[in-house]
Amino acid sequence: MLVILLNCITLGMFQPCVDDKCEKNRCKILQIFDDVIFAFFSLEMTIKMIAMGGWGRGTYLADSWNRLDFFIVMSGALEYFLQVENLNLTAIRTIRVLRPLRAINRIPSMRILVMLLLDTLPMLGNVLLLCFFVFFIFGIIGVQLWEGILRQRCVLQLPDGVIKPEIPEEFKVRVRVNS
Repeated sequence: MLVILLNCITLGMFQPCVDDKCEKNRCKILQIFDDVIFAFFSLEMTIKMIAMGGWGRGTYLADSWNRLDFFIVMSGALEYFLQVENLNLTAIRTIRVLRPLRAINRIPSMRILVMLLLDTLPMLGNVLLLCFFVFFIFGIIGVQLWEGILRQRCVLQLPDGVIKPEIPEEFKVRVRVNS
């Protein structure tokens, strides 16, 4: 759990747009932490696969949460093994966000809650469909009732006692009407 918490903190501190080349000390330290966390998760997965077996009934990959862990670790390994200069690995790096989901596998009560939420998703589809229908109908009614009423109604309302500034001639827009 401590490693998962450390991973959440390092993911929150990561700034991809600030230092693209990873030249600052902050980025280098975060990269070292990320490497250590990846090594820990890889070692944990390997030990579990050796202890439980790789494939089949009652093995490591038989459990769906372990398959999620396997997918996260393999995507991280793909990022490390494909260190190509011209290849953009941003899509693979975004999978690192799924690492905190490993905490679900550690806490049984959280696992029950997540499974309950996942079981209710099909029922939420009907609610979302109803919301979309209501918003769509009110959108049509709003367009029909107020179509064009607010056109060219953007007027500057100044408080009392404030004098409207004069616009210099060079900033005024000249409209030429061809007749």
